[in-house]
Amino acid sequence: MNPYTQFALLSASSIRMLPHIAFYLCHKKVIDRDLCQYGEGDGGVVPFIKVCTRQRVFRNLFYYRLGEYRSVFIKWLLPPERTLNIWCPSIGEGCHFEHNYATYLNAEKIGKNFYCLQLVTLGNDKNGQRPVIGDNVKIFTGATVFGGVKIGDNATIGAGAVVSSDVPDNCTVAGNPARIVKLNGEAVDLPLKQ
Repeated sequence: MNPYTQFALLSASSIRMLPHIAFYLCHKKVIDRDLCQYGEGDGGVVPFIKVCTRQRVFRNLFYYRLGEYRSVFIKWLLPPERTLNIWCPSIGEGCHFEHNYATYLNAEKIGKNFYCLQLVTLGNDKNGQRPVIGDNVKIFTGATVFGGVKIGDNATIGAGAVVSSDVPDNCTVAGNPARIVKLNGEAVDLPLKQ
């Protein structure tokens, strides 16, 4: 797209985003770290406008960062993705949602630099226990993680995996039930410990 056309469109969009920009400036530090994960350098107002205008799932994260009560007054100006539900007391900075439709994130805690694709479910078990997700975790399409499990740092949950046991640090799990297929960079085939 022509840079002048892009600038004109972003300027027009920024008018309806004035309240968003004000809230962004109040929470700039954390939101800039999220913007970095969307490939927008070190953040800033113009990248914020661009990502917030184009990425509906980024709006979900932005409104989550603001809090339920503050965001209710501005959501109607730029609606979030309706099928991305976030029920988590804490999500670390540097989070990146990638075209997340039909995704339900109900975890005790999600660490820094979390990457998540669509159709993912993080949920509680019959006892109400929810997963704890470590730092630098990637969860791919259609994965399900449930119960009071801990997903270790630098872990990758493969597409379609069903995880009901703890996942150690530095590994990749896949399958139903999930098995460790890579551990510390080496290909393996190990069951998860119950």
